[in-house]
Amino acid sequence: MNGWFCRRLFRRVLVAVVLLSPLLFSGCWGGREPDETAHILFVGLDKGKENVLTMTVLIGVPRTMAGGDSMGEGGGGGGKPVITVSVESRTILTGLDMINSIVERRSTLRHLKVIIFSGELAREGLDRYMAPLMRFPEFRRTIFLAVSQGSARELLEKFQPLMENNPAKYAELLFSSQRYVGFIPFAQIHHFYNDSKSLSVEPVCILVGLQETEQVHHHRQPQGVREGDFLAGQMPHKGGGEMEVLGSAVFRDSKMVGALNGTQTAILNMLRGWFFESLFAFPDPGRPDRFIILRVKKERKPEIKVRLDAQGMPEIRARVPLDAEIISIQSGINYERPEKLAVLERALNLRLETAAGELVRKTQEEFRADIFGFGFKARRLVATYTQWQAMNWPELYPEARVSITFDTKIRRIGLLRKTTPSGGLGEENGSDD
Repeated sequence: MNGWFCRRLFRRVLVAVVLLSPLLFSGCWGGREPDETAHILFVGLDKGKENVLTMTVLIGVPRTMAGGDSMGEGGGGGGKPVITVSVESRTILTGLDMINSIVERRSTLRHLKVIIFSGELAREGLDRYMAPLMRFPEFRRTIFLAVSQGSARELLEKFQPLMENNPAKYAELLFSSQRYVGFIPFAQIHHFYNDSKSLSVEPVCILVGLQETEQVHHHRQPQGVREGDFLAGQMPHKGGGEMEVLGSAVFRDSKMVGALNGTQTAILNMLRGWFFESLFAFPDPGRPDRFIILRVKKERKPEIKVRLDAQGMPEIRARVPLDAEIISIQSGINYERPEKLAVLERALNLRLETAAGELVRKTQEEFRADIFGFGFKARRLVATYTQWQAMNWPELYPEARVSITFDTKIRRIGLLRKTTPSGGLGEENGSDD
């Protein structure tokens, strides 16, 4: 009798636990009400005047971001989509508490999109700022990391999205344009942090800047200046936003040691396997005063081989396969013919190889930093991590002999089967008629 009673009681208790468990374990006990939270979308950091840091944040304004255009149509309300707050503090995280004394809602980094360090801070080193952020639960590792040419505070104070009412969407679109332009690196913060801790590669991040009042002019060349031969803030343009995203900041031992322009960054992306597609213009081999425009895409990841010679010095060989499509032929020469396609392929390969050689020399002689990740292949030359440390790749890379070749295949010719020059036909104009 007692056994039967105990079994029945146990079943009733078990049923009660099952029925009550959704009530006990559901819900968000540590959650915050949306209308009590201030979402920080951008953080800018400069050297402080009264304290260690000047921390500037952009906080989204929900009533403005809700919908409609900047004039308030569609129910979104007018006004700027963000508010700007600056404080001076000893650390980034204690700066959040100071912001809570100014803003009526509790600030959070859960929806942070971009963190921008001034160039002055970056040259002193970012390691003491990275580790605390990586430990903080609200900090996502997919955040974009950038270095500003000037003051990060001034950059954020002049922030004004033109086509996007949602500043979070603006950040995602602008800083991920690397997928179709190639002038900026792939620079989410977890990649930067991992690279900064590695012996195999040195980190890079995005370079941003405000449009300079006086435009920077290069010495005029016969074929003009390449579109990517600028740093952020130097690009000649009128209209659009004042914030420019162009080029890379290069680091060694977590300290910024230099910068790459847009063209050099595109070569870096190709060698790191980050490149997706971009447009390339170069002088026509048959008419140097005219231009050929190709849409270039990644065919496969680069093939990289590293070995040590008899003296123990590294030899690096890299092959970059690319896929291209003809977009424009200004000269009217019929490059669609198979034998002519090879001429364009060789011309583009030569220009890319020349630019890559100059970039490698810059990284070896000026930066002394392997930003290409050749060290990942060099690690296979030794059996243990102790041997890898003893090899000391950061000091060995500047002495390496590097050979880079590009293998471009033009597989599409656009929507024209054959180029017909204006002003008549003839072999001298490139026609095969």
